Amino acid sequence: MKQNDKIIRLAGFGMLASGFGIAALCVLFASMLLYLFGLIEGFDLLKAFGISDIVASLDFKGRAVAAFFWLMTDVLGLWLCCVAFTLFKGFRDFGVFTLEAAKRLRKIGWIIFAFSPVIILSNAFGTMAVSCLYNCNDSIEDNVRLSVSLDDTNVYAIVIGLLIVAVGHIFVEAVRLSEENEAFV
Repeated sequence: MKQNDKIIRLAGFGMLASGFGIAALCVLFASMLLYLFGLIEGFDLLKAFGISDIVASLDFKGRAVAAFFWLMTDVLGLWLCCVAFTLFKGFRDFGVFTLEAAKRLRKIGWIIFAFSPVIILSNAFGTMAVSCLYNCNDSIEDNVRLSVSLDDTNVYAIVIGLLIVAVGHIFVEAVRLSEENEAFV
């Protein structure tokens, strides 16, 4: 089927935007790897987790644990960008109303939905693990922090993710009905 030129251009823009996201996240991962081995400075993970008042500095193990928990949401973001890239590539190459596109749209919804619990858990366990690594070896003071919080952006991620999942399910059923109608005629 010949694709509409406007759809091809817009899908190309979507591929470009999601490709930029993939590239930016890969640069972040490379930077964090360099930080992990002490080759660059500039990431204040203690401030990011809000524990700079109880943890003075991080050794290699502490940097590794902090980077692991801090990058969890970025790994999810990378997965989102990869799925979005394939979604837009499918729009460009095969059309908008395909079963694969509908399933990818649902997957994007579930990934967005997952951002909220991943953010909450990575912050909570990251704060706890890093503060424990630093303070649990001290026999005088056991100052371990666990912080769980939910803000409005977490709620928005859950709601928007579920809305996209619902649209994806509708999209799947619409594609199936369309295919049945074409097979019937």
